[in-house]
Amino acid sequence: MYSIPDLQTFVTVAKNAGITSAANQMGISAATASHRIAKLEHALNVTLFHRNSRMFRLTDEGQVFLERVDAILEDLQQAELEVGSGTPRLKGHLRVTMSPWILSRFIMPEIGAFRRANPDLTIEFLAVDRFVPLVEEGQDCAIRVGQLADSSLVATKLCDNHRIICAAPTLLQQHGIPETIDDLRDMSWVCLPWQTRFDVKDAKGRKLPFSAPTSIAVSNSDMLTTGAVEGLGLAVKSRMAVKTELDQGALVEVLRGCLHAPEAPIWYVFTAESRAGRKTKAFQEVARRAFQR
Repeated sequence: MYSIPDLQTFVTVAKNAGITSAANQMGISAATASHRIAKLEHALNVTLFHRNSRMFRLTDEGQVFLERVDAILEDLQQAELEVGSGTPRLKGHLRVTMSPWILSRFIMPEIGAFRRANPDLTIEFLAVDRFVPLVEEGQDCAIRVGQLADSSLVATKLCDNHRIICAAPTLLQQHGIPETIDDLRDMSWVCLPWQTRFDVKDAKGRKLPFSAPTSIAVSNSDMLTTGAVEGLGLAVKSRMAVKTELDQGALVEVLRGCLHAPEAPIWYVFTAESRAGRKTKAFQEVARRAFQR
């Protein structure tokens, strides 16, 4: 029968893709590490690694086993920590994805206190302006903007939100304040490449397709905000993404209510099957506080 050290060795070898480096990390000999892997494979009656002189790679069965064992060992470490300290601190690794503006403006200011309360927890942020499927990309949880299409996720609304057209006061001083849809077509725009076409409403509430005459295209939401603040053009932004700029007068809303777009609430989501249950629920509280500030 195999033991916990055998499982720990398997996980370390898999993550290091080699016996020698894993053995060095664990402070054991390469022979001991090899023996533990062999014992584990014999007990399971399965090959866990493809091996040759240059490669040590998981088999399909090994990959499945790794995902399960890694989570089990993490749960065990968490239990040991709680029993030993008497305090339910979090331990292990948490992977979270969200847009860059959410991370920089809302989450980062809350992370210091969370880390001080949980010094044995490491957090990896994937901050990108795209949809990230949680399971496929190995993420434990996410903060998302807009309507949720995946009903299999556990979702909690953090705040209401909607999209607006905004501009810097300097731009409006130079070119005038647009009062109609036609006026919008005469203005410069700063856009994300996938956000140059959208629907607007005219004075009678009729939905019309609109193509923004883009002067500058950027691939990052924070750069879009910067471009708008610098007076480079009108921009479509989530209201929460530019809350600070609106409050400070660096940006103003243009043609309020003219965008024909669904509400864009901000959600905290994770999978019901997530092995990082306690960690994702604890981080949910961080996100909740962040959007209540």
